[in-house]
Amino acid sequence: MKQFLLVSAALAAATGTAMSQSGQTDSLKTQTLGQVVVTATRTEIQRNKTPQSITVINRTDIETTGGQEFTDLLKKNAAVNIVQYPGLLSGIGIRGFRPQTGGLNQRALLLIDGRPAGTANLATINPSDIERIEVLKGSASAIYGSQAMGGVVNVITRKSAGAIRSTVSAEYGSYQTFKGTVATGGNITDKLDFDLSFTTFDRAKNMKLGDGNVFRKMLNAETATQNFADGPVEADDKRSDGLRREYTRLNYNTGSIRAGYQLTNNWKVNAKAERFIAKNVESPSDIFYGNAQPSTKDIERYNSELSITGNLHNHEVSIRGYAAEEKNFNNTLISGGNFIAPYLSFQSKAEWNGVQLKDVVKLDQHTLIFGIDHNRASTTSRAYNSNRTERAPFSPNYSLVFTAAYVQGQLNFFNEKLILNPGIRYDLISYDVKKTPLLETYAPGKESNPFVSPSLAAQYQVLKNLTIHATVGRAYVTPDAYNVAGYSEIITGNKATVTQGNPDLKNENSITWDAGIRYQKNASGFAADLTYFFTDVKDRITTQRTTPTTTETTASGYEISTRTTYINANKGEIRGLEGEVSYDFGALQNNRYSLRTFINATKTIWAEEITIAANGNKTKRDIYNVASLTASYGIEYNNRKGLDVRLSGRYAGHRKDTDFNTAGSPEIEYPEFMVLDFYAGYTYAKKHTFGVFVNNITDENYYEKRGFNLQGRNINVRYSITF
Repeated sequence: MKQFLLVSAALAAATGTAMSQSGQTDSLKTQTLGQVVVTATRTEIQRNKTPQSITVINRTDIETTGGQEFTDLLKKNAAVNIVQYPGLLSGIGIRGFRPQTGGLNQRALLLIDGRPAGTANLATINPSDIERIEVLKGSASAIYGSQAMGGVVNVITRKSAGAIRSTVSAEYGSYQTFKGTVATGGNITDKLDFDLSFTTFDRAKNMKLGDGNVFRKMLNAETATQNFADGPVEADDKRSDGLRREYTRLNYNTGSIRAGYQLTNNWKVNAKAERFIAKNVESPSDIFYGNAQPSTKDIERYNSELSITGNLHNHEVSIRGYAAEEKNFNNTLISGGNFIAPYLSFQSKAEWNGVQLKDVVKLDQHTLIFGIDHNRASTTSRAYNSNRTERAPFSPNYSLVFTAAYVQGQLNFFNEKLILNPGIRYDLISYDVKKTPLLETYAPGKESNPFVSPSLAAQYQVLKNLTIHATVGRAYVTPDAYNVAGYSEIITGNKATVTQGNPDLKNENSITWDAGIRYQKNASGFAADLTYFFTDVKDRITTQRTTPTTTETTASGYEISTRTTYINANKGEIRGLEGEVSYDFGALQNNRYSLRTFINATKTIWAEEITIAANGNKTKRDIYNVASLTASYGIEYNNRKGLDVRLSGRYAGHRKDTDFNTAGSPEIEYPEFMVLDFYAGYTYAKKHTFGVFVNNITDENYYEKRGFNLQGRNINVRYSITF
């Protein structure tokens, strides 16, 4: 941690000295906090009038951040927790909640333009269609319902108007990686506008893991720690330095199209469709197994929506219907240590469809938002043996249906010095675990229950540039089908580690409050926001591992070494501090250039699950995959003449997980890591842009999930033309 702060300070200082030079003013203007518009209350509002803690990743951030997928944009800009695998699979955790990579029951809600994204896998979001990304941190169930316990990621897509503008770009680099994007949009006629975007990505050569490890050595982070009952054991993390990682080739294609038609001066209809397709994506084994357990998969995702919006007196009314489907097909390549003809071993399908009705009422300086949401989400899966016969899947088929009504206020007093956001939402949830062929380890059933989520947010302008803000809210999430009725086995050394669901699980719910201070002075180029957050979770859904006292065997004859099931811990406690600070030295020269330093960090003071036994004894355990500190930071320069340069980094502190590769599945503590990226681009004649990305400059061998390490140093060049 100390080494991280010293390294970051040194880099920022060195880069700032090297790049501090003035240029001439052009037509490009610096965007201030007050000009940024966000949708934290389900309607557009200036960010500086929003009490909630929000990180906005704008179009410039997107264009200057290197990466293979949407996940990289989030983790490199938003100081969140991430679990990421090389083969297009990832999940996010916000404010101390564990990242999840699948299922219908997340603790960080993923939205596209305010409606369900139709996936829990961040890697499948179309990056070329994004205008900005809003990361709302803190409880948001009063606005969005289930899953928004830690926060919300809302992807705002392009909605072009006016003259048609198009951008075409091609990028090529390490591991024979090619990325091509097309984005175009504008008005075809006075009443008809559109957006069309497409991205193709192909990595034709297996990637290589890092071997330089400058920061790893500096941080003394060359081992992970396995925590056994009789003491800790250090596990070597240098084992894969410089390794050419087999089965890491991948490709995907994704695109979207939108059409909008102005029916009258006050009413407009929009239709949109999106598709993501990835074929034969390679997924490597855990490094522990070498190349003994690779697989391939196909992913198909479809989204569509139809909406109509309009103004009627002081009402802004919208009705939107949406549908989404995501399919995954997993293929096994090796059996018994030998290559075989690949066969389909698992397939799953998830579907979402629903309707959103909203009425935004303007009452002088106040705004009230009324709405009704109805959503049905379902998932089914099937599994197969190598001889193509069907076997029981890991998790039963199930559906989750909710109907909800909500009201949210944006109340302004004393010329907007005091802003209040009261809100409340009522959800009626129906949870249906269905009978699933061949899976007989549970009893199917259906349950319905209501949940009320109130919230209150407030901010007060103490001085012209100084604001204090606070929020409090209740949130919840339902258990998913695997938690309730799943079953799986992992065989290590002829012994089985069994995980089995618990049909008696309750909904997990929480109370979160936060308080902070924000300073913004546009003329000086300085902005800062510091927030303390506090979450108490009741009936937290977690795992409990036991060791059989007598010999037990699985149905397949393996002796059970440990048995893991899901329980409701009595409570969870999360405490932390998050902050954003930026300073633009260009303000000293009347913004003739921009030289901006920035840091966005979240310090988790503690994130624990607490179980109280019948005798009153407390058992505490850290929430897994939550780093002690996450930070995104850097320095960027724009000379207002077409030159853009950005040096940025990401730091993740210690976090814990389960080591399933070792007998007894001990807890393991990951070491901290730090990765640094560089971008330089030049735009000629406001039309041609040449850029170079150097990702992971110091060639670190690092991971978000141990055993599934990510790319070492990689270099890409890009050419874009705008017309």
